[in-house]
Amino acid sequence: VSLVRTSARQGSLDQTTAALVDRSLQFGARTAEELMTPRSKIDSLEADDTVRDLVAKVSETGHSRFPVTRGDLDETIGIVHLKQVFEVPAADRARTRLDTLARPVPVVPSTLDGDSLMAQIRASGLQTALVADEYGGIAGMITVEDLIEEIVGDIRDEHDESTPDVVHLGDRWRVSGLLRIDEVAEATEFRAPEGDYETIGGLVMHELGHIPAEGESVALTAFDPDAPLDEQPRWRATVVGMDGRRIDLLELVRVAMDEAREERR
Repeated sequence: VSLVRTSARQGSLDQTTAALVDRSLQFGARTAEELMTPRSKIDSLEADDTVRDLVAKVSETGHSRFPVTRGDLDETIGIVHLKQVFEVPAADRARTRLDTLARPVPVVPSTLDGDSLMAQIRASGLQTALVADEYGGIAGMITVEDLIEEIVGDIRDEHDESTPDVVHLGDRWRVSGLLRIDEVAEATEFRAPEGDYETIGGLVMHELGHIPAEGESVALTAFDPDAPLDEQPRWRATVVGMDGRRIDLLELVRVAMDEAREERR
């Protein structure tokens, strides 16, 4: 990874190629927990829902795959895909239950590495896997598109939400609370110290010590190996939007050093 970045700085590799190689090298070190769509963001359907309900859910969300559950995600019986709609005659779609169509998919541990995960998902007919936490509950879901995006970068089509995960607004950045710390570092100037959190939303909640309300702010200390310990960069994170108990959107702005010193007094 260091060799790739040095080559890019010296012009031996163009930036696009260097970014692709860099992501590819880091991919194998990622875990399923880092790569998955978390449970709170998964849209699902019930076992007694029908093919007509599947069509409505596709139209509502723009997604093509959905877990079929009996109550909640821990009781997932399988996955249905948009393409299965066309296997059912139009006249039967209002009465054909999804539990008759749901197909089993692998359930992988949250610690599984990226390379092993790619192999399992590619072998799955629906190119999807569910991720289990250490207690056996379903923590998230991963599709082959998620893994490809991890390597080649964000892929958007006409069905994706129009709001990007990172927007640069002059001296500040507006970012999704679900962005991993390394993704925030790649897209902005904010480098978070190591800690017991995976996402920028998790870091902010960790620093606040409670579930925030929209408009709350917190000071964050970034990490700069070239700066003295008492002059580490200071940032302010403001909660712009919540999704239930999850931070949905944040605004990050770097605090001037003199202002940061004033805040510490």
